[in-house]
Amino acid sequence: MRRVNAFEVRPLSHRDRLLLLEILDASAALWNELTYHRRQRFFDDRDVWSVDADEYRVKYKGILGSATAQQLIRKNDEAWRSFFKLLEKGDEPSPPGYWKDDGERELQTLVRNDQYTLTWGERSRLEIPVGFDLKEKYGLGYHDRLRLEARGDPRWRGEQGRLELVYDKSAESFRVRQPVSDAVPRRDDSLATTSSDEGVVAALDIGANNLVACTVSTGHQRLYHGRPQFQRFRDITEEIAELQSRLEYGEWSSRRIRELYRLRGDRRDHLQNALIRDLAEWFHGLGVTDVIAGDLDDVLRKHWSARVNEKTHLFWSHGRFRRRLREVLEGEYGIEVSEEDESGSSSRCPGCGGERVERDGDLFTCFECGFEGHSDVAASENLLQRYADVEVGPMARPVVSRENTTESGHREVPRLEWDDHRWRRRDRSTKEEPANQSTTVAAGGKFASGGVA
Repeated sequence: MRRVNAFEVRPLSHRDRLLLLEILDASAALWNELTYHRRQRFFDDRDVWSVDADEYRVKYKGILGSATAQQLIRKNDEAWRSFFKLLEKGDEPSPPGYWKDDGERELQTLVRNDQYTLTWGERSRLEIPVGFDLKEKYGLGYHDRLRLEARGDPRWRGEQGRLELVYDKSAESFRVRQPVSDAVPRRDDSLATTSSDEGVVAALDIGANNLVACTVSTGHQRLYHGRPQFQRFRDITEEIAELQSRLEYGEWSSRRIRELYRLRGDRRDHLQNALIRDLAEWFHGLGVTDVIAGDLDDVLRKHWSARVNEKTHLFWSHGRFRRRLREVLEGEYGIEVSEEDESGSSSRCPGCGGERVERDGDLFTCFECGFEGHSDVAASENLLQRYADVEVGPMARPVVSRENTTESGHREVPRLEWDDHRWRRRDRSTKEEPANQSTTVAAGGKFASGGVA
């Protein structure tokens, strides 16, 4: 059984942070250069394997070490082999791409399984190799390695695999994924879901107004509401823009601006991590073995706008959500995650399959059978029916119509809202909004240290 430990590492000094960033930057540079020349060969109808990959190992071994440089080349080889296999099957995949985001390198690296040491205990740490040129630059000894503080709660132990280390720019943190083969729980109480013959499957429709709508083949459904959090995100974004407009010529940031960027990212990451944990525990209790997550890539390309981009990429950080979803569900709970195209998932009725439908905000109406419900919940039902070969249990159905709320369309579907600490079900009997338990304070428009949402 193969599982993944996901955790964070932290440099022990400013020097170590700079050293680590140089390793990640050089790794991305090696990947991008090799990918560029292989893509050029491919588009010119030449052999991509004619590129001398060892040239890049020699070029970057002084920074990365020969073993790490070789791992990056092997990873690139694997990506191209997978690409050609898909071509042979008649698919139309895109060639391997660059490690870039908004024109900047995505800082990440790979470390061979026998080249790093990971120790958990009172002083948890990760040690990774460094090239000789970089050791000389930063004053490390010949046999020294870069030591980082490891922070997390690993679920699995076993034979360690190739380690992935990524810099998350939005959270300003270093995240690690460690595959483990022949994995067994580090504790006696395993969180892994016990699979059943029934094959319980869940489908997720991922958005921004409503962050996640979920339907399970047992008939259970949930909706995570996100509009208030997006508005708070926009409020901080507008404050950042206002402060930037006051900066002197040639300046680009200030301490207050950096604090707001950090606060905005911490709030988003906190509610996102809590949402995934809430889903994982719910799935575990229902015996879910497989999850189908809607892939927004095609939808975003077809319906791009500044507003959609802000909601999906900046506020919701769809890429980070998908990565974290896999880390928790697959790595910790043993629930398989697949990503499927969700375009058109709101264009048919989940009740009768008819296509004479209308979506008006959150309200979904079918003119063939009269079904009315929540559009995102209906989309998750359609995803489940489209991709899962399972018997779907009876779904919650509306009892009051023509009201654009979750309580009317799909009345029995729990709508969860974020109260700054946890996701909880809205009290439908009172219509009251959840109590605000934020750690923010109003005085002077400042936030208490450590405030999250």
